[in-house]
Amino acid sequence: MKKNIIWSLFAFVIVAMLSTGFVACGDDDSNDSGSGTKKGVVGTWSGTSHKETLSLTFKSGGSGTWISRYYDSYSGTETNRGSFTYEMEGKYKGIIIINDNKDSYSYSSGHSNTILFFEIEDDTMFIYFDDYGDDLGWTLTKQ
Repeated sequence: MKKNIIWSLFAFVIVAMLSTGFVACGDDDSNDSGSGTKKGVVGTWSGTSHKETLSLTFKSGGSGTWISRYYDSYSGTETNRGSFTYEMEGKYKGIIIINDNKDSYSYSSGHSNTILFFEIEDDTMFIYFDDYGDDLGWTLTKQ
């Protein structure tokens, strides 16, 4: 009888240890692109603010492209596009550097590059004009 209790206790300890091992060895991949959230930053994000639609396409390796479509009743729809680079600051935050030139739309005037800050929560990206998260510019969703 005493052997059965010891054997049962030993079996319980072994099962508990194996269960802990399986939980600890679960899928630790936090993303599919090497940066960002579970869905990763790589891909296309878009959203509309006022009369303007913005679409950002993040490529692996820190580069991307953007397209902006703005509508007003006077000139109709204007489409502008350009390129950007980005850097991740952890898994959920990063910096976008828009390569401004004379032929592309810019969020600021008189600067050679425009810097935007972003934060990702699930499939939503928040674009800020400052690094404090006070000046929200866009809310984009992953397509």
